[in-house]
Amino acid sequence: MRLFRKPNFMQSGVERLKSQLEIALGQSCNVYRHPSNNKKLPKVFVLLFHNYPNNGYLTAYSYGLSASIGSDKTTGRELAIQVKSSNENWGHILGFLISHLREDCPFDPGQIIRFGQSISEDSTMQHFLVQDADHKIGPASYQLNKRFSVNWVQLIPVYEQELAWINRYGFTLFLSKIDQEKEDVQRKTIDSYK
Repeated sequence: MRLFRKPNFMQSGVERLKSQLEIALGQSCNVYRHPSNNKKLPKVFVLLFHNYPNNGYLTAYSYGLSASIGSDKTTGRELAIQVKSSNENWGHILGFLISHLREDCPFDPGQIIRFGQSISEDSTMQHFLVQDADHKIGPASYQLNKRFSVNWVQLIPVYEQELAWINRYGFTLFLSKIDQEKEDVQRKTIDSYK
């Protein structure tokens, strides 16, 4: 028996994004809904991929940050995170941050997002640095319909003690020093790199 599938034009934005991501990454994901702190804005969705790009990794994408833009825009921004961890808190943090910050925070590359407590029990990292998404995340943008597409920015977990270093030397140098281990939530702090 064949199940009825909605035509692509009848799918919601998150359904279209899920389909595109699953095709691009070659595996299925779990979708979680997070409530919105603002009743005028829609819920936030987090799409979690386990073991992508490698075993023991978690990669997550948001859908809901772009809902805070005006209707005259054709491109929205969404968040992505990729960590060497299987703990889903790393993915769910996207929904939490968007629900609380999407009207006040632009999530621009170079921006530090201060969370103030450990994100997960497998790491003492408490904050994030925003960067343009790199190639490991997948395609840089997705066309959700004829008039609207989304681009990714990526959250890089950082330690509390690294914030002063980033402010002093800049986020570009910081990212270049940790580039090979930026997904490792148990990596050494920036002072350990040459």
